Amino acid sequence: MLMKNLKWAKDAFIHAEQVYPEECCGLIIREENEVIYWKCKNISKAYKEKSFVIDPIDYARGEDKGEVLGIVHSHPDGELAFSHTDRMACKYLDLPFYLVEPKSESIIVIYPSEIND
Repeated sequence: MLMKNLKWAKDAFIHAEQVYPEECCGLIIREENEVIYWKCKNISKAYKEKSFVIDPIDYARGEDKGEVLGIVHSHPDGELAFSHTDRMACKYLDLPFYLVEPKSESIIVIYPSEIND
């Protein structure tokens, strides 16, 4: 099954479209036997089109819902590639990072073990 056909991915694409031109951000959560997308607020103070900061309250509520499996965000009108900051955050948080691009319904993922920066 292609990742873009998963329910959480479809929900992430919708969220990215809703907040455009800002970056969306959210969590992939395992809630009992289901994997869901948990929409979070981007509280970045500046340049929301080029950066994201997940609202800690949203993150905590997501953790209360289930196990956090990964971090999702978008690059509106940008390159479908992880920035250096994305890579460092992925490694620091020790969670996979997913980048979604809703116009083409593309998703890429990077895992902490793949980062040697």
